Amino acid sequence: MDFFTNYEKHHLKVVDTLKSALYQKDNSIFDKLDFYDDEIYKEPLLFSCINSPDYNLWINSLIAGLTKSKAINDIQIPVYDKTVYIPDVGYFTFEEDNLKLVNYKFENNQFIFTSKSKKLNYIYKKIKKTDEGIEFLEFNHPLLKNMFVNEQGQIVDVMISSKQTYNEEYILNFNKALVKIKKTYPEYFNLIKKYIKKVVFYNGKSNSFASIQAHGAAFFNVSHGNSEIFFLDNILHQCAHVFFNTLTLDKGELFKLPYNSDLSTFTEDIDDKGFSLYDRFHGLFTQTNINICFDKCLKENLYSGDDYLEFIAKFTSNMSRFDIAIKKFNKEKKYKKEGLEWFTFFYKTFQNIFNDNKSELLKYKVSNQPYVFDFDLFKKTNNL
Repeated sequence: MDFFTNYEKHHLKVVDTLKSALYQKDNSIFDKLDFYDDEIYKEPLLFSCINSPDYNLWINSLIAGLTKSKAINDIQIPVYDKTVYIPDVGYFTFEEDNLKLVNYKFENNQFIFTSKSKKLNYIYKKIKKTDEGIEFLEFNHPLLKNMFVNEQGQIVDVMISSKQTYNEEYILNFNKALVKIKKTYPEYFNLIKKYIKKVVFYNGKSNSFASIQAHGAAFFNVSHGNSEIFFLDNILHQCAHVFFNTLTLDKGELFKLPYNSDLSTFTEDIDDKGFSLYDRFHGLFTQTNINICFDKCLKENLYSGDDYLEFIAKFTSNMSRFDIAIKKFNKEKKYKKEGLEWFTFFYKTFQNIFNDNKSELLKYKVSNQPYVFDFDLFKKTNNL
């Protein structure tokens, strides 16, 4: 299935959905944002804001960065942790404590903030980007806070700090992983470059993720890993969630059952009770793209020594999970036409990759791996 050539068509449907939701909130919104500039509507925080009960509080700070004309007369912008973040502009940190709202305008090529008619001094920090122009969001934005949840579904606090989570080694490894994807899987890389607007590094108890609530952003828990192989695996994984959300915006065309059914009603396995059918189907798309790229990296001998060991460990674990999921979803009569096309693509991809790499993939035991891959456990299990 060639999902690359028609991806833009699906993306524009997502954009249209966002525009419609914005207009319903404020029918003058397109006096402030250019309706026809679709680059604006790739901003993940617009998706977060539109679903937030605090929409009216945060929308001005987004408009300030996304409008074509920065010459905005006084608008009120919220302050969080003494900082104002404006997309595509940067971070403004104030000396004053207890600031909740500030007045903002851009005048004579200057960013001006005032409170109670007093002009505020600030420290400006520009936005940091990957080598390919994707933004590192170095701010624990309140619009994102509810998205960090643990395995029990509880909202948890996380640390997003320029010093602790965005150190030079992590950024280097992230960029090196992107280069590997660009070299081996250029079609997928082009989707990343064009449609992934932000990445977030954090520490905490929430697993790495992507969400339609911040569409176009990928979130990486660097306390679970920060090596090049970790980022290779997770860039492919989290970006795949973004892409599949776009490609399957009309979820009703996938299954003969409602897409939000309990997985157990699809698989007829009581052990699958409590899991979402559509969410688990996502896993097939992520594993397909992770393993396509890993297969290509292996064929091109891109890793050696200790890096190779971590690489083959992740590849083996991913293919094992892919195998389990393929068997679970092998229910041909329960798909509609589009869903069956997707499953057939996943199934054939698994078969081709496994047959090409069978001898290497069967060398190691990975059945005891937790959800977050544990390389030390892998080495211990395999006496390495």
